[in-house]
Amino acid sequence: MNVDYNGVASAFTNSAQESFMFSNGEALAKLFVFSDQTIEMISSKLQDVASFDQYTIVMTNATFAQFTETYLLYARDSPAMAEDERHRLLCQVAELFIAVQAGSQGDWLAPVMRPVALALCRSAQRAFVATGDAGVYTQAASLLLRLLIDLLSDGSPMESSKKLGSLFVAALLLRISLRTSAAPGAYASKALEVKRMWNLPVFSRRDRTSYSYWLGRYYLVCYYVDSARVQLEYAFNSCPEWHYHNKRAILRHLLVANMARGRLPTPRLLDKYEVEPAFAHLAHHFRKGNLAGFQRVLADSMEFFRSQGNYLILLERTELLIYRNALLRLCRIQEGEGRGRTLPYRDILVAFRLSSQNLEMDVLEMESILSSLISQKFVLGFLFHHQQLVNLSKKQPFPPIMAAGLAAHA
Repeated sequence: MNVDYNGVASAFTNSAQESFMFSNGEALAKLFVFSDQTIEMISSKLQDVASFDQYTIVMTNATFAQFTETYLLYARDSPAMAEDERHRLLCQVAELFIAVQAGSQGDWLAPVMRPVALALCRSAQRAFVATGDAGVYTQAASLLLRLLIDLLSDGSPMESSKKLGSLFVAALLLRISLRTSAAPGAYASKALEVKRMWNLPVFSRRDRTSYSYWLGRYYLVCYYVDSARVQLEYAFNSCPEWHYHNKRAILRHLLVANMARGRLPTPRLLDKYEVEPAFAHLAHHFRKGNLAGFQRVLADSMEFFRSQGNYLILLERTELLIYRNALLRLCRIQEGEGRGRTLPYRDILVAFRLSSQNLEMDVLEMESILSSLISQKFVLGFLFHHQQLVNLSKKQPFPPIMAAGLAAHA
């Protein structure tokens, strides 16, 4: 066997054993690296090593020895593997690391835990792109869930507890749970428990920002619009300006959450972060009360919004608000003509037909829309069915959308 390759394997395992024995997580993190470039470099050094048993025999902890051996196998073989096979082997590495973490005290393994968990997420994404099998997300989510449970079970003082890594892992679990074929809540429920610790000063700004972003996206998928806005606004405001691409990614989802509550972006904001033109077009039609135009833009950009997970909420949660804006325009036209705030059904029906381009809409459908607007307090007024009239409030018939309608999720 080639002496050089034996030397690399021997040096790696000896260094790993020494670092583990002295609880030096920073030193271990320099050994157990998961970037493609580093893996390829290590792989080239280990190709002639048939078995790593003779190297890991020096290790005193059997679980850590298994973890090290499996990592070296992954480093040696994964560059030549298909993405799904590579992901399965990485899952074995992650599973053994979770066992090592469970047997340790304190947060000294955090420098290794973070790259392992992040590599697991990225590997699942690549395996899914290659195979289309959503099961790779489920497998990764299960491992992250086990890791999070172990972190949260640590009863040590917070300053030196494994819980210090819980926000980071919870964010990854929320991220990957949105991709699983199961309901997101099946894996996200444990990640939501971490929310009660979110504002503790021991957590870094980076971890709080990341967790808020993925929690906001989870809330948005679940249609908890107000809660999503709170989390996404924090993430957007806390993300440094020089993280331009991250801020733009957050903004895409914040725009959706705001639009579902009637808050529209300014052209300056859209231009600053160069978001997709569809957002500006949607805001324009929303403001004008043009439902047909809004849905046409949404349909033209369906693939983009579906990839973001926001297509349905834009389709379903904006329709009533756009009808409100159409009614508002009609009211302003009538007031300009000095006809007051009593609107006949026939005028409203024309306005709604023009907005939706649904020329077959009848009075009953129109009255149902009006009832929903009034019952949710998007419009203040009374319906007079027999007289075929709507009498709008004299004080403030169209209260701000943000102050009415959907309740916040606790």
